[in-house]
Amino acid sequence: MARLAGALDATKTVVGVLYEQDIKYPAAAIAYYAFLSFVPLLLLVVALLGRRFAFEVYTGSARFVTPETQQLLYQALTTASGRTGAMVLSVGAIAWGGANVAVGFLTVVERVEGAVEQPLSTQVRDGGVVLGALSVAILAIFAQSVALSVSSVGLLETLVGFGLLLLVLTGALLPLYYVPSRVVVSPREALPGALTAASGWTVLHAGIQFYTANAAQYAIYGVVSGIVIILTTTYIAAVVLMAGLVVNAVRTTDWERLPPT
Repeated sequence: MARLAGALDATKTVVGVLYEQDIKYPAAAIAYYAFLSFVPLLLLVVALLGRRFAFEVYTGSARFVTPETQQLLYQALTTASGRTGAMVLSVGAIAWGGANVAVGFLTVVERVEGAVEQPLSTQVRDGGVVLGALSVAILAIFAQSVALSVSSVGLLETLVGFGLLLLVLTGALLPLYYVPSRVVVSPREALPGALTAASGWTVLHAGIQFYTANAAQYAIYGVVSGIVIILTTTYIAAVVLMAGLVVNAVRTTDWERLPPT
């Protein structure tokens, strides 16, 4: 009973700090830049790996988006016209979007932990860690989606797949909560935040798969609904990442001294 009360108090504290720090605004910015980089990144990878990868994206995206959005994405990736210009634009969009995602996350780290601004070399290192960890996590989600979409699996296999995804995401996101932090001094201390974010992303991914499987039943098909779902999902995923930061900050510092915005 005491443990349950402690968990409830900790949850209340985390929610309170999230509200005090106005996490929703930096999360929205991160979600915007992540969404902005999504299609350019796929275009660049298809240009490097060939049209066969576009089909892999088409297959794997069946568990993320509605059929209309899936078809639109495939057409965008396989259209040959303006390919060189698209590659140049993609590189620029990815660099700009990725830099803003990293800066946004590091800004929240400083805000939540009350840390002073770090030297440029440290910021570059931390930004690279942020983008690397997020890239590995996203690749893990995509790989799990492709694995489930190309083979007939039952409920048990699906649950095992999500369990493995949770473990992989926890490991992938761990550097995100350890390297840029000034209050977390070991990977073990970073684990609660990484596990929080990984759990949230796993549940969110399962919800998206349920949505795409039942979109017709709920009359929410269409390209527009697919784009809205992607934007909303990206925003919630960003909030979950911020929640992981707050979880670690609450566990390792006196949360009452966390600076208000």
